Amino acid sequence: MMKKILWSAALTALLLLVYAYHSHGKLAGDPHYISSQQCAGCHQLQHASWQQTLHPKIFRPVTRESDILGDFSKPDPAVTFKKEDIKFVVGSKWEQVYVHMVDGEYYPLTAKWMVMQQKWVPYKVKDWHETPMTKKCNGCHTTGFDPATGKFREFGVGCESCHGPGSRHAAHQQMKISAWCSVCHDDTQPKTQDIVRTVAPSVCGQCHTRGKNNESGDFAAGAFDFPVNTKPGDDISKNFKEKVAKNDTEQKYWWGFGISKDRHQEYADWNNSKHAKALSNLQEMTGARGPSCSKGERNDQCMECHSADFHLARGDKPTLETARYGVTCVSCHEPHGLDRHAHDEFDNKCGNCHLSNFASRAGGAAAKPHSPCPSGKVGCADCHMPRTVKTGGFYSLRNHAFRIVPPQASQQEQIPNSCQNSGCHKDKPLSWAMREFDRHYPGVAARLAKSDKPN
Repeated sequence: MMKKILWSAALTALLLLVYAYHSHGKLAGDPHYISSQQCAGCHQLQHASWQQTLHPKIFRPVTRESDILGDFSKPDPAVTFKKEDIKFVVGSKWEQVYVHMVDGEYYPLTAKWMVMQQKWVPYKVKDWHETPMTKKCNGCHTTGFDPATGKFREFGVGCESCHGPGSRHAAHQQMKISAWCSVCHDDTQPKTQDIVRTVAPSVCGQCHTRGKNNESGDFAAGAFDFPVNTKPGDDISKNFKEKVAKNDTEQKYWWGFGISKDRHQEYADWNNSKHAKALSNLQEMTGARGPSCSKGERNDQCMECHSADFHLARGDKPTLETARYGVTCVSCHEPHGLDRHAHDEFDNKCGNCHLSNFASRAGGAAAKPHSPCPSGKVGCADCHMPRTVKTGGFYSLRNHAFRIVPPQASQQEQIPNSCQNSGCHKDKPLSWAMREFDRHYPGVAARLAKSDKPN
């Protein structure tokens, strides 16, 4: 009987050692990518919501006919390829680009489908061969991209695009629920930072900006149209040279008014916004507003609006001295798409910090309403984030500089303005919009023209 007990204990110890060796082996070496599907087991809600966003659909192989949105039912002179030539698609909402493989490289086909306008347009007809997606696109359109080989772990923007390689995190989580691991480990073990968790705007900025990589390791400067050797949350300026408005002399990417006219530049616009400076302004008492700030007082109530890492913190919150970020992307955008149905309804989110502006505009006892438009017809984003960015064949994306574009700017710079390209007053002439804007906001157009210059 005793011999059986000893043999059983020895076998158990041996199995424990084998399991420990196998489990600890997963933690050895550098973290690696495991794909978003591996995250779904513990993060079902976030994974299911993410699947309904545009991120996983930004680049994917064709698995069924409905993946291809373009109309092949009748001939079009722009379309010089067949539907069966399409092996991959890029995009699904505003426009869709079609991709095939040539000598082991991804290249775009020479027509794209404008989803919202329901028409074909030529695309890179003469220079398609100058757009290898490994150099131009895949660092942002895939997850786990390796610039040395051009290979990647997952099509589209997955969990690890924002959180970094997940192998160690998955191994640690598995060990937490394992009865075998609990023999040696308990809840008192020190916690490790095994995955990226940050509200840093550069997480989004690594793809929502334009530029070229700096020289980094074996990669020559300008080899890629996206950052390389950079993990989510890093300062992308170290390995990436961004396009900026002041250097855009031909106004290809920015309006003369200093805000974007082309997509993938939200980070650049945000960087030049007051939201980006919200925390530093508070720390330096620059541009302070409100009764407390006017007395030189700064407290947690201020931080709730001025610091993303403060109001999104779980548990212990940073102080005024240790907080790092102002109002960042995730202050307004839930990154897993849990708020996607209210994505364009920013009033509630804006009102959390700008409640006083909802009621009236500063101006004494006889203050005018903040907006002359009916409250049920227009929201904050319509005026402060007008659609000035072109995609899908027209100006359909909102700017992220959070600047009102007065009608006068349209006359000076041909930029779409807040009054006429936000869903309102498209039927009115520009002269009417200019006159009405000046009547309700006297002197504001001239002030905006002076202050909103490219940086």
